Amino acid sequence: MRAGVASFKILWHRDQFFDLILDTHKKTLRFPVVLPEVPSSSAIYREFKQFVESRHSENLPDHRRIDPKKATVRPSNRSGNVALTLTVKNSDYEYATRKLIHLVHETFLVFLQEGHYDYMVKVFDLDPDHL
Repeated sequence: MRAGVASFKILWHRDQFFDLILDTHKKTLRFPVVLPEVPSSSAIYREFKQFVESRHSENLPDHRRIDPKKATVRPSNRSGNVALTLTVKNSDYEYATRKLIHLVHETFLVFLQEGHYDYMVKVFDLDPDHL
């Protein structure tokens, strides 16, 4: 770790590499690119922001919910690359890491599977018959 910042490279969904950046000074965990090629004015980005916000809802079971007293997550879009930044509260990095990893997992297995097939086929060059 250099100056409170550590970077990790993870081979994950659709055999893509994901960078995860831990910044202990800012108390954040960040995936700079979760969804590439998403215009900031697009419907998919608006829907993704709503999806991320919904993960803080008390209507979700505890194991799927991000407790806003422990962590908050916000999406951002820089040059068409959608990032997720989680702010850690109470220094509970284990909770925060688990919730951020779970959110990215749900992004691919829930959010994208529930209506964004065209995006998955285009961006990840997938055969639509084998999603």
